[in-house]
This record gives sequence, structure tokens and C-alpha cells, in this order.
Amino acid sequence: MNDLKISPQRVCFGAFEVDLEARELRKQGFRIRVEEKPFQVLELLLESPGRVVARKTLRDKLWPDTYVGFEHSLNTAVNKLRDLLGDSAQNPRFVETIPRRGYRFIAPVQKPASEPAAKKLMLAVLPFENLGGESNQEFFAEGLTEEMISQLGQLNPKRLGVIARTSASQYKRTKKSVGEIARELNVDYVLEGCVRREESRVRITAQLIGAADQAHLWSANYDRELGDILRVQQNVSNQIGRALAVELLPEHRAVRRSVDPAAQEAYLRGRFYWGQLSEDSLNRAVACFESAISLDPGLAGAYSGIADCCNLLCWFGVLTPGEAGPKAAAAADRALKLDDSRAEAHASFGLVRYWYDWDWQSAEREFQRAIELNPSYADAHLWYGGFLRCMGRLEEAEEETARARELDPLSLIVNMNAAGPLYFRRQFDRAIEHLRAILEREPQFIPALFNLGYAYLTAGKHNEAVATFEKAVELSGTRQGLPPLAHAYAVAGRTEEARDILAKLKTGFPGRYVASPLLALIHLGLGEREQAIEFLEKGVDERSCWMVFLKMDPVYDPLRSHPRFRTILERVGFSS
Repeated sequence: MNDLKISPQRVCFGAFEVDLEARELRKQGFRIRVEEKPFQVLELLLESPGRVVARKTLRDKLWPDTYVGFEHSLNTAVNKLRDLLGDSAQNPRFVETIPRRGYRFIAPVQKPASEPAAKKLMLAVLPFENLGGESNQEFFAEGLTEEMISQLGQLNPKRLGVIARTSASQYKRTKKSVGEIARELNVDYVLEGCVRREESRVRITAQLIGAADQAHLWSANYDRELGDILRVQQNVSNQIGRALAVELLPEHRAVRRSVDPAAQEAYLRGRFYWGQLSEDSLNRAVACFESAISLDPGLAGAYSGIADCCNLLCWFGVLTPGEAGPKAAAAADRALKLDDSRAEAHASFGLVRYWYDWDWQSAEREFQRAIELNPSYADAHLWYGGFLRCMGRLEEAEEETARARELDPLSLIVNMNAAGPLYFRRQFDRAIEHLRAILEREPQFIPALFNLGYAYLTAGKHNEAVATFEKAVELSGTRQGLPPLAHAYAVAGRTEEARDILAKLKTGFPGRYVASPLLALIHLGLGEREQAIEFLEKGVDERSCWMVFLKMDPVYDPLRSHPRFRTILERVGFSS
């Protein structure tokens, strides 16, 4: 146990490093966004590691003028700090609660062994402005932005991180200054540009701006044939590396193959539709990717796009697992055969291995390879984090989600997933608090409503769960929300309404896939355990992607003692 006061400006504990002067918290080199009060609490605890810091001391130093509400403010700050550190009040590794006295930092604290490696720089690529004005060409500017993000993310992953498209896209047509955007995204540099498309030619203007002083470090204009678009992207990324002057350029650059201009246009249009994440847009995206492949069979990115679309179309109930799994696997496999260095293809293949094949080792290997190739690919961190949650490796899951949040800080989906480990730990009140905070920011964010409904349901707040699911179903306008609503009705004692929905789901939606595990939950809510088990067994036969939640999801807790449930776990690949 440490018993000396720590005075250096930089200290380390576990995988974390704190720079007290710069007021930064990093984990394995990744900077973690931390609010002021949680950082101040950490700072005070690190001043006297191993010793109790009294609640009165914390109040006097951090909340000197606050008496009413102090306890709530302190508890909130400590809980946020624990979330960032992946810590637990029940089994603390870093911050220990001393009842009625205060808190103690219990992990070993050290000076860094040597000077830190050069700071990892962060870059935001803002949406390229479409100067042509035609709405039907908007896809080209957005697709170019996304491809530029992917290209720059692989420039030198150890030295340069790139903010994901989801967060950067929220600044489309913004009136905010570069300085404001840089502060909100916590980046060092901003790349902005515009594009004008005229028949077979494209004119691109790009400029790199430093966040600290808003100095224009580099700018360039490109007037090229559309077929040279990949060469333009490579030129832009290479010149950014030179402008940053931190040895970002890799020693060996991949040689880019030429691409049919019409195929590239179809591919960019597919990425545009993929980003809208609706059933209709995903079907359009598949059509665009297939068109791109018909024009250029060697376009690896189009195959990866098909795999991602198939995975989500199964989630929406458009495709069965028997349709989506093989098609997604074949597309991802083809993408890898064409270009094994493409991070997106490895992540897509990892999702197939995870959702349908239940081949945990292969899935993890593909996710890790995707992250190795492009550590700035936020979706790879997000999907890997989801995989780790379902494996029960919650601390590692929190680490991956934290990296995804750093790369995509404004993404609602990424921020929502941070509630997953809390929910799986049965810390329902904290999960509810996290999800409600997201819904305060975006009240109509349907995925968060469904997750909040389940958190309410498993916490025993049945009326709140019903109201939340009802709102989600009303906003979504789709049948996919009916199973959780029926489950909530059943648990809340509204059995007639639950059975009415159950009957419709079983017979009333021909041509649509309703996952058997979702029907199992309705029977479970009705107290019909044997029927619930039967539908979970059907879920195994279907290769339903919902089965991956079986090991950890609290909603299945009433079945865990059932012998057939343990057999189902083993069939899915989980130990009982």
C-alpha cells in the first residue's frame, strides 16, 4: 500500500496514466474524455494514495459552497470516475469506499518509467461540402468523406487517430468555428473541404487546420477525372502526413488499383445509404454495392458493405439468419480475398463469426485484426466491445467502448453501449441513469428507449418499462418492437394484451422473420417456462443472433436453473 504523498505531474496506475498538469487521463495511450469534477476527485485521491480522503475534505475543496445536494454531487462524480476506470464499488480495483468516512485509492501508484511516447494526435475530417448543389449528388461528398476517414485512419495508427464519421457528420453545414468543433471533439487538427462534381470530372479542395491557433497548415486543389478519386484520397492523406511533420507516413505504401469510375460512384452511393441505417436504406445500399461489383468485381469495399447490410437486415427481420449468415459470410470472405489489409472486411467477418457461427475464437481474432489494421475504426471497437460483453469479459468490454467513444464521441449508438456492462452487472439504476441522460439529449433515439425499457423491466419497474416500450413502438412504427412490449405487458400482469401480440407475431406477419428468442421472452413473462425453453431451442436451430446474449443478459435469470437451459448454453458454445 502506498503511504506517501504523490507530487509528480504525471502518475501511472494499472493501464492508466494521469497528466495532472495537462489535466488528461489516458488508457494505453488513448485519451479519455473526463468531466472536471470526476477528474478533481481523482486528483485528490492521487495526492494520498492508500490513505482515506474524508468526505469533509472533498466537500471543502471541491464543493465549498454546497451543503444541500453535496452527497448526490459527490456520489455522481465518484460513479462517473469508476465508469471511466472500469471500476466497481462492490469489487474495487482503484477507488474503495470507506463507509461513513470517505474514499481511498488502493491501486499502486507510480511515476512513469520513462518519458511518454510522442502524443497521439487526433484529427477530425469534417463533411466535405457539396458545391454542386444537386441533392442527388450529396452521396458523393458524404462517401468521399467516409473514405477519407478510412484512408487517414490507416495512415499511421500509432501516431494519428481519426474521429469516426458518425460524430464528424453532425457538423455538416454547421456555423461553429473550427476552434469550437476541435474542443467538442477533443482533436488537435481539423480537415475540411469541398467537392464539385461535373459529369466525369471532380474538383476537390481540402485544407488542414491546427486547432490550437487555427493556422492553415496545408491546402490543395485537385481537378481530376472521376476514375482518379482513390489517387486523390491517397494524395490528400500523404500530404497531411507531411504537414503534421511527425513521421506519420508509413515506409511502405500500398499500391492502389485503378477503379472503374461508375463502380466507385455506385460504391459511394451505397455507403451513403448504409449510413442512414433504416430498412429501406439498407436495401438500397445492397443494390448499390451489387451494382458496383457488377461493374468492378475486384472492389473489396463493396463486398464488405454487403456483409454489413445483411447483418443488419437480419436484425430488422427482413432476412432470416439462414439467409443473412451465409450471404454475409460469403461477401466478407470475398472482400478479404481481394484485400486482406482492409479493416472493414475483417470487422464484417468477425460479426458473422460472432452472430451466426458462434465461433468465439475466430470472431475475436477478426475483430482484433481489424483494430490492428485501423485503430481509428470506431465500429470495430464497438462490435468487439459488444462481443466481450456477451462473453462476460466486462472490464475489457468497457475498455473497447471507451476507445469507440474517444473516436466517435457524439455517436448515440456508441454512447448507448456504455450502459451495457452496467446492465450485465445488474447495476440497473446506473444503467437507467446513463440511458436517460442519452434520451434527454435525443428523446426519440429508439435503440436507447428499448434498452431503457429492458433496464426498467429487469429492475422491477414494470410500469416504467411498459411506458418506455410503448413509446419506442409508437416512434419506430415497426413490428420489431412488439416482442419486448409484449414481454413487458406479461411481466406487468397485462396478460391479455401480451397474448394478443404473441398470437399476431406467430401468425400475422408472413414473409417477416420474428426471432424465436424474442417469442421465448414473452412466454417467460407469462410464466410459461417450458414454452420459453422450446423457443430458445428453436433459436439454436435458427442460428438466431439473439442467442449470443444468453450467457449474460439478466432477462434470462429466471431460467438459469433449468437443466434444458444449461444444455442450450452449451449448444451455443457457452459453458453452463
